[in-house]
Amino acid sequence: MKSIKLRLPADYTEIDMAHLSEGIECLSFSAIRDENRYDSPWTAEWLLQDLPMDDIDFKSRIIVNAGRYNLTLPAPLVIKIEDVPERDWLAYSYQQFPAFSVGPFFIYGSHHDGGVPEDAFGLQIDAATAFGSGEHGTTAGCLEAMVELQEQGLCPWNVLDMGTGSGILAIAAWKLWKTPVLAVDNDPEAVRVSEHHRDINKVPGGGMDLTCTVGDGFAEDIVQKKAPYELVIANIMAGPLKDMAADLRSVCDTNAYVILSGILNEQAEDVIQVYDALGLRLRDHKTIREWSTLILHRAS
Repeated sequence: MKSIKLRLPADYTEIDMAHLSEGIECLSFSAIRDENRYDSPWTAEWLLQDLPMDDIDFKSRIIVNAGRYNLTLPAPLVIKIEDVPERDWLAYSYQQFPAFSVGPFFIYGSHHDGGVPEDAFGLQIDAATAFGSGEHGTTAGCLEAMVELQEQGLCPWNVLDMGTGSGILAIAAWKLWKTPVLAVDNDPEAVRVSEHHRDINKVPGGGMDLTCTVGDGFAEDIVQKKAPYELVIANIMAGPLKDMAADLRSVCDTNAYVILSGILNEQAEDVIQVYDALGLRLRDHKTIREWSTLILHRAS
């Protein structure tokens, strides 16, 4: 088996990385930022059973893809080709997800053999099963937004995390405020994963702590029953966020804050306008590479 590696700039997006690999037949392709940080350069790696091309041919394919999508390649373009030894692939995959920090949160997998810094909130998230493990710009933006609100004195008495995925944001909210949190997702597997993460992070379940449940949006019975919420988190996508804006607004308390993400930078203004028309005013707009996170506040 052969490995082909290529270093690429930090300002490449995930979409850029996928475009660069178009048409390259391989067993697997991965693109990982240094130390799993959203502001670090990438290492792209292609695994091939054999090597049907030389480095000149491979470079030509990369150059063609870069030209097609107006991507600037590093100069000189250096690729590394090497034999892949027999290895424990599960252990190897774990090595690609080292522990990292976002603000006061220290995020790590079950394979992490070190401790959690004394002054940090530990979040154990297993990347192999996670629907959002913290390093992505949208998740990191939401974590930073929660910390910002906490530093400004917000102490919400009731929190809703809509589209919880791995549960990381709901768990983070509980660790910040020790307040009731409802985590909702329409995918039963995501809810199973969020419950697993809740348990391994030793967060209590139940109505006064962290409840994980399957549900399809803000009209779900349990969402309505526990409303209103002083903090609503929705890390989804721009289209659904606009479609469900009125429903989200309907479950907000009179002094509610809202954190929205899953929004590309060029989509942010449209989302802001939709929510502003409903009385949810923009308080902060965070960008991490191509992704936006919005902090909104309900106008009295």
